[in-house]
Amino acid sequence: MSRLTNAAAAACLAFAIAACGGDGDSPSAPDNGGGNPKPVSSVSVTPATASVVIGKTTQLNAVARDAAGSVLSDRAIAWTTSASAVATVDANGVVTGVAAGTANIAATSEGKSGQAAITVSLVPVATVTVTPNAPSVKVGATATLAVTVKDDQGNVLTGRAVAWSSSAPAIATVDGASGVVTGVAAGTTTITATSEGKTGSTTATVSTAANAVDQILLAPVLDTIEAFSSEMIGRVLKDANGRVLTGRTIQWTSSDPAVAAIDPTTGMLTGVDRGTVTVTATSEGKSATVTRVVVIKYRSISAGTMHACDIASGGIVWCWGLNGAEGRLGSPQLGETVMSNVPTKLPGNLRFAQLSTYGRHTCGITLDGKAYCWGYNGWGALGSGSNATESPTPIAVAGSIAFRSISAGSDHTCGVSTMNQAYCWGNNAWRQLGNGGSAFSGTPSLVAGGLAFVKITAGTGFSCGISTGGATYCWGANSIGQIGDGGKISYGNAFVALPQQVVGGKAFQSVTLGGQFACAVMMNGEGYCWGSNNSKLGNGPSGIDSSSPVQVAGGLLFQSISAGYGHSCGVTNSQQVYCWGINGSGQLGSGVANGSTPVRAGSIQAIEVAASGIGTGSGAHSCAISANRLTVWCWGRNDTGQLGNGSTTAGASANPNPSIVVTQKPL
Repeated sequence: MSRLTNAAAAACLAFAIAACGGDGDSPSAPDNGGGNPKPVSSVSVTPATASVVIGKTTQLNAVARDAAGSVLSDRAIAWTTSASAVATVDANGVVTGVAAGTANIAATSEGKSGQAAITVSLVPVATVTVTPNAPSVKVGATATLAVTVKDDQGNVLTGRAVAWSSSAPAIATVDGASGVVTGVAAGTTTITATSEGKTGSTTATVSTAANAVDQILLAPVLDTIEAFSSEMIGRVLKDANGRVLTGRTIQWTSSDPAVAAIDPTTGMLTGVDRGTVTVTATSEGKSATVTRVVVIKYRSISAGTMHACDIASGGIVWCWGLNGAEGRLGSPQLGETVMSNVPTKLPGNLRFAQLSTYGRHTCGITLDGKAYCWGYNGWGALGSGSNATESPTPIAVAGSIAFRSISAGSDHTCGVSTMNQAYCWGNNAWRQLGNGGSAFSGTPSLVAGGLAFVKITAGTGFSCGISTGGATYCWGANSIGQIGDGGKISYGNAFVALPQQVVGGKAFQSVTLGGQFACAVMMNGEGYCWGSNNSKLGNGPSGIDSSSPVQVAGGLLFQSISAGYGHSCGVTNSQQVYCWGINGSGQLGSGVANGSTPVRAGSIQAIEVAASGIGTGSGAHSCAISANRLTVWCWGRNDTGQLGNGSTTAGASANPNPSIVVTQKPL
């Protein structure tokens, strides 16, 4: 062989070896032209989004590519999950659902990653079954349905939301959440349960029970009820044939329990506050309603020196005007100028049946017959035996006496027990306690003479009472003939220590005491007064004092009269208010200078009236309760808010027009 031939063969062998490369045992890898493998530029995962049910799997695939987009098939892939509590992934890209939610599955090769979003969902509902099948229910009765939810493998699913509906609510209703069916009227209806788009249903049959309730009658249709009082709502149940039914269950509801509350079982309605409520009675699917108007009524009115008090519904006492240093209103905030121009509730939970205020203290009898007093306690006028000079808090009168009536005077108090015995306590300088002595008493002292009384009243330094036999007796200060004994008027320090019968033999139904004078109403309604006149006796312009009763002029017939410091007011049989006496502040309810005879007070119609008495200060206002007991008016002096209308005026101002006392309501 020639040298040229051998050289060519050697070159060819060298080329072949270079072309084969490596060790000759592995396939060649793509290179980048310099003999090195091409790097991974991107990784993609398919599908990019997928859904899987809890406990099931889905396959993901990952592809690595170089920068030119060529698939690199021999590169290692690592799989990871962002939320292993939701979905896991193995080394081959197989994803398993763990819990409802979402997770991102990542495939990574040589630092490059691709992702797929996986949604894991609950096992879907395949069937919904309602039990019992074809239930029956009576009108007005209920039946509870149940539902079973399963997947496509027949496995029971729990915790799935179920909505209920009725195809005919006029036949039967169904609670949308609980599946409780209520019969409304005879017939059939389809009850359907729906969960995740799947439904199940059953046919419910509603039947009318024998003698079922067809009608509920409530009476009366419109009426009033007083706050704090209770009444049983009348009801009659009838079947379709008009027969009266008994022994049926009724459910009661009130449209506003803050106005009137009702016992849901018995139908006992209790008034709470002013307003209107609708009461609904339901039995066996039938309902009826009735309306009640709740009102607040005023049971008693009494006027003190520069304040007044009344009893509203529920026996609640309200006072307004000057509280002073004595606590006349019952307010613990004491001071010479402390006042309220609107009613304030007497603190505590006592409920009163009767009330009396005159000077600087007030007394009342509770619903259970116990006597309490508050305010000024000079000379023991509160009757508790305490040496304190005042008590804004009501304190019990000592002695455990059951009282029928009580009357506060200027600085003493009297009362009649349920045994018709008369007691007085407090100041006795003018012998106003009627016990024959002169010492004051801080506890009840029996009126001497062995008389039995039905009524008693205390005034300024004297007292009067009506006996069970119908005679009127008075005792105490008598300098101007105020005890009515017909004797000579001395204009000095005259007093009578024991009860003396008022002259004239007249049978009075009531007696009231003011500043050194008294007035009374006969059984036939005629009014009489005696004592200091100065127009206070109402018998004309003569102004002569009288120690025996003189008839009030004008021919008026009265239901009652209230005597104050320098004036009196009375309610006539026609429920008009007339006043007479001093009128410097308009306390007569008229613009006259002074009324020596009765003048009409405004145009109000009243059931009760009170003229202010005096202890200190000026008793120069009057108050009245309307004929329907729904309103309280006051008129006259208002410098300490004693009119209760939310305002005050200068002491010299006259306010003859009755104004409404405001804001009283139960609490």
